Amino acid sequence: MCKKAAVWVLAGFVSLAIATTGAKADNEKGTAVVKGKVVFEGDAADPKPLPPMNADAVCAKAHAKTQPDQGTIVYKKDGNTIPYVFVYVKSGLKGKYDAPTEPVTIDQQGCMYHPHILGMVAGQTIQIKNSDPTNHNIHSLAKKNSQFNFAQPNAGMVKELKSGDTFNKPEIMVKVKCDVHAWMSCFVGVCTHPFFDVTKSHENDGGDKSKRGTFELKNLPAGEYEIEAWHENFGTVTQKVTIKDGETKDIEFKLGPKKSSDASDKMKEVIVKENGTLANQANAGK
Repeated sequence: MCKKAAVWVLAGFVSLAIATTGAKADNEKGTAVVKGKVVFEGDAADPKPLPPMNADAVCAKAHAKTQPDQGTIVYKKDGNTIPYVFVYVKSGLKGKYDAPTEPVTIDQQGCMYHPHILGMVAGQTIQIKNSDPTNHNIHSLAKKNSQFNFAQPNAGMVKELKSGDTFNKPEIMVKVKCDVHAWMSCFVGVCTHPFFDVTKSHENDGGDKSKRGTFELKNLPAGEYEIEAWHENFGTVTQKVTIKDGETKDIEFKLGPKKSSDASDKMKEVIVKENGTLANQANAGK
């Protein structure tokens, strides 16, 4: 009886220790929100055009006008906001997160990849579709994950990459290109968690231009995080964020030519008040 009591007491102490050390459960979600926008710092150039698509009659027919290179778009009339920026929690999360059961989708439509930038959780199924009545090739240039390279010559073709064929390791970012149409490319951010977003563009702003260049990271647990914004041409920048349960915090990332958060750059630390307003912003390098 004494031995049983001792075991119960020991178990109680272990449970209390876990609770008081703030251990995080797997797949933990919270009620904190980090949102904001990404803007171009300085004078932005006009978007560059994609090469002519007249080598493929299907591609040429899909676009009456020359299409802009998505990686060069800055909405100069809308506050210099930047679309197609991948924003994600780079560090600070505890515990592990399972890959969602639903797949992420890359669609080849109008001889362009949709979406241009997307995120996924490592191990999640990738569904690749061809909506065009022309031949496409899907070639990933992964460095940490296994690459894939296959053709989809007919409209309506769908291929799902699962298990060992999908991206199972975190990698920011994986470029995917078409070897048939040189202008076609997209990028995939592979995370170990679901806390990522892509800044909105004219393609998904719902007709509200104020949403362009914005992002939202929802359901975050309370904690201190390093958040990174990645752009295919303008580089990366990070901010440190401390946030409590129930808080919503607005931040702004600034990018420009060759802007990146390497060792020479100063990292900003941002702490929020209980009402979600900015409480302290300082340069860590000071």
